[in-house]
Amino acid sequence: MAHLLIYFLAIISLSTASSWAKLNEMPPEVLGFWRLSIAALILLTYHLVFRKQKIRTTKYELKWIFISGFFFFLHLWTYKYAAKHTLISITMILFATNPIWTALGNILFFNETITLRMIVSFVIAFLGIFLLTFDQLQSSQQNTLGNVSAFVSAALFAVYLLSGKKARLTVPNIQFSCIQYAVCGFFFFLASMYTQKPFVEGYATTSWIAVLGLILVPTLMGHFLFSMSMTRMNLAAMTCGKLIEPVLASIIAYFLFQEKLSMMTLVAFVLTSLAILNLFWPQLKKHLNTT
Repeated sequence: MAHLLIYFLAIISLSTASSWAKLNEMPPEVLGFWRLSIAALILLTYHLVFRKQKIRTTKYELKWIFISGFFFFLHLWTYKYAAKHTLISITMILFATNPIWTALGNILFFNETITLRMIVSFVIAFLGIFLLTFDQLQSSQQNTLGNVSAFVSAALFAVYLLSGKKARLTVPNIQFSCIQYAVCGFFFFLASMYTQKPFVEGYATTSWIAVLGLILVPTLMGHFLFSMSMTRMNLAAMTCGKLIEPVLASIIAYFLFQEKLSMMTLVAFVLTSLAILNLFWPQLKKHLNTT
């Protein structure tokens, strides 16, 4: 049961990412550099100083961590671009297609099966997300590039998860996340140098607060805990559970940016909650029967 609580805490934390990104005024590459490099430094310090352990990986493991870090970089860059160039709710509904790509990847690379329960959860959750953003999708033609970026980000997120799972089979979570974040931060550094964007000058205090928020909440609490759950949960089920993110993100966006929050939000929240309950009911029932 503890791994389910960790997983849902990760989901709640990840749902704040689009709001932090929208609040930040830095270019995607600069924001990514500060977010990932500082997160990697925090994890490295904790691992070396407090746990007093060295980071050890094989060439095979390092290869998959590097690949995962590269696709994590591409995912975060496109996600930040989408959050700045379209509505957060639309970013989330398009990004929510990532379970489809992850499920296909699992079938191809990990021989995982998609159960009828997962399919039912997909249908219920996507119905809720569709109802939540139907009006906004009809009136968002001016945000085409942002919409495309959100959809591409979903596919990249799936590749990041699948390649990361290859390494997570044998690499401890802290070591995996530390190296992956460092690789991702390095690519953001190269992108910043290429675009010649300033690293420090010209950014308001709000942007630096958003950087701190992105590091502490969706990065260290979100992606880190999500990676931790990979060794104990079915990856297809995990990505299906992420379908509750659009509702949570839309509620946050309503309070921070006054984005439209209609009665459909409540309907969508109920439907996605039912989808999550249906998905994890066997595990919850097993836990209740043993307590």
